Amino acid sequence: MAPKRRTTRLNLGATPTPVTDTYTTTSVTNAQLQAMINEGITAALAARDATRNGDDSHTSGTGARRPVQVARECTYPDFLKCQPLNFKGTKGVVGLTQWFEK
Repeated sequence: MAPKRRTTRLNLGATPTPVTDTYTTTSVTNAQLQAMINEGITAALAARDATRNGDDSHTSGTGARRPVQVARECTYPDFLKCQPLNFKGTKGVVGLTQWFEK
């Protein structure tokens, strides 16, 4: 059995038109590129600042104000109430760092 011939919907009487894409390239110096980047960043920051209303309300964009915890003073007796691990001071900086992390 002979293989089937594939046909296309091309108008056999017409000549196909070649596809030509035209591209224009522009060279940009590093200074010009940096200026464009800076301009975009400035515009993005201005747009962000315009939506913040300058009140620094911690609303997360929901409109509802989140409570902000007030920093309280921590004295040495308050620190000792947390029962910190004993630090002997014999292991140097590494030991001190590990003690802080614990």
